[in-house]
Amino acid sequence: MSTSSSSQTPILSVRGITVRFAGLTALSEVSFDVLPGELFAIIGPNGAGKTSLFNVLSRVYRPVAGQVSFEGRDLLRLRTDQIARAGIARTFQNLGQFPHTTVLDYLLLGRHSRMKSGIFRGGLYLGAAATEERENRAYCHRLLALLGLDRFQDRPLGSLPFGVQKRADLARALAAQPRLLLLDEPVAGMGLEESQDLAAVMLDIREQLGITQILVEHDMAMVMGIADRVLVLDFGRAIAQGVPAKVQANPEVIKAYLGEEFTEKTPAGGEVRADTNG
Repeated sequence: MSTSSSSQTPILSVRGITVRFAGLTALSEVSFDVLPGELFAIIGPNGAGKTSLFNVLSRVYRPVAGQVSFEGRDLLRLRTDQIARAGIARTFQNLGQFPHTTVLDYLLLGRHSRMKSGIFRGGLYLGAAATEERENRAYCHRLLALLGLDRFQDRPLGSLPFGVQKRADLARALAAQPRLLLLDEPVAGMGLEESQDLAAVMLDIREQLGITQILVEHDMAMVMGIADRVLVLDFGRAIAQGVPAKVQANPEVIKAYLGEEFTEKTPAGGEVRADTNG
């Protein structure tokens, strides 16, 4: 696990973000920083505001108050379609939108923001477009190798086990070469072995690609085993923030989320309190 210096300039700075829906406050004055290369986790009970926060960062939601700065740039001034080119990619909880697309083509679809050739030249496979196509395919093949997807590259997504589909979605997000990766419950629905394998992949992404990651996840064993720092939300408020050992010992966090009586082994072998909310 990396040890980020507090003197570093944050890659992402969130200040006072508030989101409301018809009188319901989904987020209330949430603030935090994420450092370059960090694996930052956001946890909390169902309805705590985790997905709403991700939707703010990916410009799906517009907050009623607050500021978000990404690499010194005002993120809230960008349109949703500009997020990928700005250097942010996201995985999703729900899959199955492209069941007949092969894994390799799915990665190429995720790489579209890095392509310069227009639709006409790309379709005809002419000149610079042909060169670009070869380079992009080579990059996607490297990602397939990194995530252990080589043998599935020509298989339709819909024909693959759920865990493999989740890994392919992670590869699709990485294909855009983001500097910030938003991981929305990447191990939801997976078994223990699959979850541990994907946790190892996330650490490889940080070590080999140097990509900053923000993780929303209910698997507390995984979160506490791999995260550098953790932000805890409850009813839209940030109630704790810090290194995993500090957060899991916080009485307010235990009361709101982790529970008093449950413990579980982390992938790294340490004891943590388990999620009792499902």
